[in-house]
Amino acid sequence: MPELDEYIDEIKDIWDTHWLTNMGVKHQKLQEELKEYLKVNEIDLFTNGHMAIELSLQAMNLPRGSEVITTPFTFASTTHAIVRNGLEPVFCDINPQDFTIDVSKIEALITDKTTAIVPVHVYGNVCNVEAIEEIAQKYGLKVIYDAAHTFGVKYKDRGIGSYGDISCYSFHATKVFHTIEGGAVCFKDEKLKELIG
Repeated sequence: MPELDEYIDEIKDIWDTHWLTNMGVKHQKLQEELKEYLKVNEIDLFTNGHMAIELSLQAMNLPRGSEVITTPFTFASTTHAIVRNGLEPVFCDINPQDFTIDVSKIEALITDKTTAIVPVHVYGNVCNVEAIEEIAQKYGLKVIYDAAHTFGVKYKDRGIGSYGDISCYSFHATKVFHTIEGGAVCFKDEKLKELIG
């Protein structure tokens, strides 16, 4: 927590402008600074990490009842977001080295109903993004990463939020970087901006 005087000084202009809701100057400044820091093409801020994942899945326009491969080794919100979109979660085991989704077990779970993979980066450990991308391309699947545990992580000189179709962050108070509450969605395809934001 910052010193109270420092915090008050930082939010004083909110009282001056009376702009308390989304898209104000503070919102826009944070969004631009995060875009630069995370090294991503596009970013939108959300009220929390759950809504980031839920609305990202919705933006993918996946057929209701289709299957989404994910990991059970995550906060319940990841699975809730899948279910709330009328999709069927299919759980893939994790590897014992870094607790991320075991890419050697994904293909065996793919059926003609599979439409997406929702891998989760865990404790700062990055999923095998190359193998996941290869599988996704082979089967025509969308990839939405839960990147809540990897704020600011870079992999091969790229921000981890630039991998997959979408990467989602949580800025909950328990995270390394937080805004007390909040979240973000990072993506490359500008067409998603209207669907996500």
